[in-house]
Amino acid sequence: MTPGVDDVHHIMETTVYSTSTVLNIYLLYLITYHSTFGIKLYKYLLTVDAGLDLIFGFIVLLSQPVAFTCDGYFVMKLNGFVAGFSPASDTFFATIYVFFLHSNILWIPVQFFYRYLLLCKDSARSLKANILIAAFTILYSLFCLVIFVAMCEVREEYQTVGKHIIEKNGWPMRSDGRPTYVVGSFITEWRMMAYLSIWLTTSSFSIVTVVWCEKNITKYFREMGNLSNNNNNTQRMHSEFHRALLAMAICPLIAITIPVYYFCTVFAFQLCSGWISAYITSALSAITVINPLTTIFCFRCYRRAALKHFTCDQLKKTIRPSNSIAAHTASNTNASEVRGTK
Repeated sequence: MTPGVDDVHHIMETTVYSTSTVLNIYLLYLITYHSTFGIKLYKYLLTVDAGLDLIFGFIVLLSQPVAFTCDGYFVMKLNGFVAGFSPASDTFFATIYVFFLHSNILWIPVQFFYRYLLLCKDSARSLKANILIAAFTILYSLFCLVIFVAMCEVREEYQTVGKHIIEKNGWPMRSDGRPTYVVGSFITEWRMMAYLSIWLTTSSFSIVTVVWCEKNITKYFREMGNLSNNNNNTQRMHSEFHRALLAMAICPLIAITIPVYYFCTVFAFQLCSGWISAYITSALSAITVINPLTTIFCFRCYRRAALKHFTCDQLKKTIRPSNSIAAHTASNTNASEVRGTK
């Protein structure tokens, strides 16, 4: 790891945050003014998704966590603007980061389950269903947070060994003079194994829920008939939203699952993750960029609006009148020349 890798990591996280902020604000604009959905629930789902990405991106900018695994230890430190003030402060922002990361992951299967209730059970419109889904999302994220807080009890010897591992991996100490605090645990302790189990359970639960809901929704579509041959606008809208949700589930889950399973594998075999761990940790925050890009690309109404905003359509509109004026002038000139010749 080069001496300036902490600066590179900081630049990467800042770039991800800036890109995420611009994309999600633009997506909120598209949702507000360019949505063609007949059901307001879809706009609500997409708005919550963009809002979570905005909040999570801001938390990433403040904390900028980096995770290492080496010699049976899991070491986590913060590299952001709020890092290094006190161990309690670092632990607090680390837990906030973990909470919103789990919430962001969990929101993917929640959207599918919500849609399953809406189409197959017609119960998503009831207040009870809304309360139960929201309560499940919050309680499960809080449960993951409690497990993480239990894991974050770092003893003095953990601090010493953790700092040694950070230096061993080539990560320099902070250049602003603030100390580096470590969050970590032994592989043999039940707390760390419990948290890794929660990570794997969350990822597996998300994938299983998406597949199960996808199977039932596809069955529902087949019972309704072939939607592609149906001219009903509502059914076409359902089909388009279904395809978009699939893409919105597959891309983020792949982007998150790969780093998670990488850390779990390296940690389980007591290997050293090395310099690549910093960039893999940064890849987790890329979900805040992947989500809005997938949404804008998959929905026709948003894609058309974006193409109008970021292509030469406006230029073409200004060129066409100019060309017509030039053609009209040329035709008048030719006509006058013909009269003069006569």
